[in-house]
Amino acid sequence: MLTKRTLIVVLFCSVVFSVSPLLYGQANGVFLGTVSDKTGSVISGATVRITSQGTGVSREAKTDDTGHYLVPLLPIAFYTIRVEAQGFQAAEQKDIRLQIDEHREVDFTLAPASVASTVEVSATEVTVETSTPTLGQVITAEQVADLPLNGRNFVQLATLTPGTTQETNPNSFFNAGPSSEVSARGTYSLSVGGSRAQSTDWLLDGNDNNELTAGGISIIPSIDAIQEFKVLTYNYSAEYGTRAGPTVLVTTKSGSNAFHGSVFEFFRNTKLDASSFFAATKEQFNLNQFGGALGGPIQKDKTFFFVDYQGKRQRHGVPFVGLIPTSGMKTGDFTFDPFGTAPVDLRGPSNPFGFGDLSNPYTGTPFQCDPVTGDALAAGAGGVQLAGVNCNKIPANMFDTAGKGMIDLYPTSNASNGSLGVNFTNVPVRRLDEGEFDVRVDHNFSSKDSVFARFSYDQATSFVPGGSPGFAEQGAFASTQDKLMFSLTEASIKLTQASIGFSTISSPSATAPANRPNSAFRVPTWTADAPALRRDCRNPRRNA
Repeated sequence: MLTKRTLIVVLFCSVVFSVSPLLYGQANGVFLGTVSDKTGSVISGATVRITSQGTGVSREAKTDDTGHYLVPLLPIAFYTIRVEAQGFQAAEQKDIRLQIDEHREVDFTLAPASVASTVEVSATEVTVETSTPTLGQVITAEQVADLPLNGRNFVQLATLTPGTTQETNPNSFFNAGPSSEVSARGTYSLSVGGSRAQSTDWLLDGNDNNELTAGGISIIPSIDAIQEFKVLTYNYSAEYGTRAGPTVLVTTKSGSNAFHGSVFEFFRNTKLDASSFFAATKEQFNLNQFGGALGGPIQKDKTFFFVDYQGKRQRHGVPFVGLIPTSGMKTGDFTFDPFGTAPVDLRGPSNPFGFGDLSNPYTGTPFQCDPVTGDALAAGAGGVQLAGVNCNKIPANMFDTAGKGMIDLYPTSNASNGSLGVNFTNVPVRRLDEGEFDVRVDHNFSSKDSVFARFSYDQATSFVPGGSPGFAEQGAFASTQDKLMFSLTEASIKLTQASIGFSTISSPSATAPANRPNSAFRVPTWTADAPALRRDCRNPRRNA
């Protein structure tokens, strides 16, 4: 017969597995090793006490018949390990750093207890992972805090891992390019051994942190909130490997018995910058990143908290060049090319931007202008003009009202560079507003049972402008991304570690209609008496 305890365990497992279709390895570490005497004989029954230097929480284990001990499910921290056995001097090692997903082997050799004494060792040596074949690189909290970062994006530090690269093209879809909504907050390009840039598996405190539509990161934590992270490259265990590329394990900070905090403000300002090569004037670039973090005890040795916030306000001018109708073309005058030059051969190898002679689509003859004033002669019924001199000017009464209104939306030409095919430059401003915060609470029920919960929220509002205002706008894009994550993790030496995570992404966006490219403009249409005779007079360049 099933007991009440068994039924509760079955019910709990059913709920957990129903809401957690994907299970991931946890962001913690393990201490293991062997205790022996000076002759090399193993010591069984020795007490191994492991104490966190930050929180004071201790866990104990006994060595087995082979002198081996194992203490799993330990949070990332600095530890002191003390070993005691009857008839032997106690041994102690301090400042032992346990890193994310690390199986650290620490062996002890005890001396006979002729007198009461303690052997103390400060652990500063570099260890080699011998218990697992996993290849990877741990980026420590000191590296995260001290190494220079452009934009405070921790992903840049992942390239410290051997064989790991990032895209450097600023317009890349994975590197904050204008076409990418997901990477507007920062790059997530990461490739190991030739893997695709979007095939990285991101885990935050052991929970899925992937933005699934484009392979990006859901929550990008502040570097003040990151304890450390590890990039797994090859030979990692089956608990990882959801994607074909590397796996990045990120661990957030927790509070300790002492209060620690920070406040920061980083900025860039237009007045401190130089203009870009293609910009006629200095483009705007204002960047403010500000926030802070605070952690400490709620109840000493028992309950701890950690909170952080980071805001980002960025205004960045984007140099744009294009080819648009000139002021004369807006009034129907195609005497000059887009750069204000009267073409020698109208259009040919020496003047690829020139125009051929325009023809009246009703009569098939050239348009007519007044020989004295040079103005286009008004068209009569059927589009017929009085005799004058041949010209390339369209009469105003042949314009279509809607077409004229559309072409007037083009901005005024402000440049002239025939070699590049450019007669318009602009520096529209790209805007990004982001706010992200984390709240974490850790509680230790005993030396063998602990739990922590974390709540994270990240909202980013982005606007990518087109090249110029009005009808000539090219793909203006605006979006708001809301990302929410809740994580609850319980660890028990007797049982195992259970973790439940929930995340959601809301991303309403608005995209401007795809208009004609600025370099392929169209002359407005004109309308004859009968609707069936509606025609347009196009740029001959497009018909050639």
